[in-house]
Amino acid sequence: MSADPESGALVAELTTARGTFHLSASLRVDRGELLAVLGPNGSGKSTLLAVLAGHVAPDEGIVRLGERELARRIAGERASIDVPIEQRRIGLLGQEPLLFRHLSALENVAFGPRALGRRAAAARADAARWLDRVGAGEFAARKPAQLSGGQQQRVAIARTLAAGPELLLLDEPFAALDVPTAAAMRRLIGELCAETATPTVLVTHDPLDAIVLARRAAILHEGRIVQLGPVGEVLGHPATSFVAALAGVNLAVGTATTTGGVAVSGADGSPLVLAPAGLVEGRRATAGRAAPGSPVSAVFSPAAVHVAPFAGDGHEASDEAVPNRWIGTVSLLQPAPGGVRLTTLEHPELAVDLPGAAAVALDLRPGSRFAFTVSASEISVREHG
Repeated sequence: MSADPESGALVAELTTARGTFHLSASLRVDRGELLAVLGPNGSGKSTLLAVLAGHVAPDEGIVRLGERELARRIAGERASIDVPIEQRRIGLLGQEPLLFRHLSALENVAFGPRALGRRAAAARADAARWLDRVGAGEFAARKPAQLSGGQQQRVAIARTLAAGPELLLLDEPFAALDVPTAAAMRRLIGELCAETATPTVLVTHDPLDAIVLARRAAILHEGRIVQLGPVGEVLGHPATSFVAALAGVNLAVGTATTTGGVAVSGADGSPLVLAPAGLVEGRRATAGRAAPGSPVSAVFSPAAVHVAPFAGDGHEASDEAVPNRWIGTVSLLQPAPGGVRLTTLEHPELAVDLPGAAAVALDLRPGSRFAFTVSASEISVREHG
């Protein structure tokens, strides 16, 4: 079953307030596209989905799906539009399947088509096809209590899509599933979204969801979209510390140097300059075009940092930073996959990952001082903010 051929892109430009929280967002999701929305708790993800679904009306702005305006409130205009939820043709799937406990899997899936006016026999036939499509045909006669969490989620996906939504909203749909089941559900959602060409918005805390399913990602922070673009760019050079942590990279925010590097001040005031390839040899790199003194950021992997014993080599007392090098005092040691993660007193925002054997050889311990170096080829620099 495919989506209504008359359905089209989701376009939303809206502002809304809930108490002291304000959301302002502008986005477009084309047919067949899945947009991943990431952000910390309290950033506005749930509010955004609530406005799109029709549970919350925007204070101002427009929500349009294809040629249909679902919500419209414009300052100075008397008339406003607020299409009831049941007429929006939007599917919403969350962490919990929320199946009707008293109905079989087949009747759960048939509920949507029947609510749209399909005859009972036709609705059940559609439901049976959708259950087969999601690999749950054998569970048709079972009630939710007789199904595992993953099986219930398959039925919930079938129920959502059987209603023929013109927009699909996914709110952390894999969060409550075990790893193998979540992987299977990702594959299924990806296949079905492509097959039905349904524009889809996925809210998630897991970067794997974005990497596997989405072409673009939007980062919400304090009610604003602070970054929007291809997933590789957003996760490859995050604009916020939250996304940097999700992506597993270091984000160092500072000011642009005259050659295009990033000048960062340590917690103790010590200077650190991070320069991408092309700058350390004195050539100006393409990425280093920000005006000197303007906000910029550098990104590199914690595993890209080389650690060496430090016994004092004259650079420590210098006011001029050696590019991509700092002297640090180990402040915290934590386990990391395959080894150890450390941070320093001087730059606590920068993590350094070492294999276990290397950590043992260096005799890492809090209070020890080391020289930390990052290869220029591992650093990317961009304007920040």
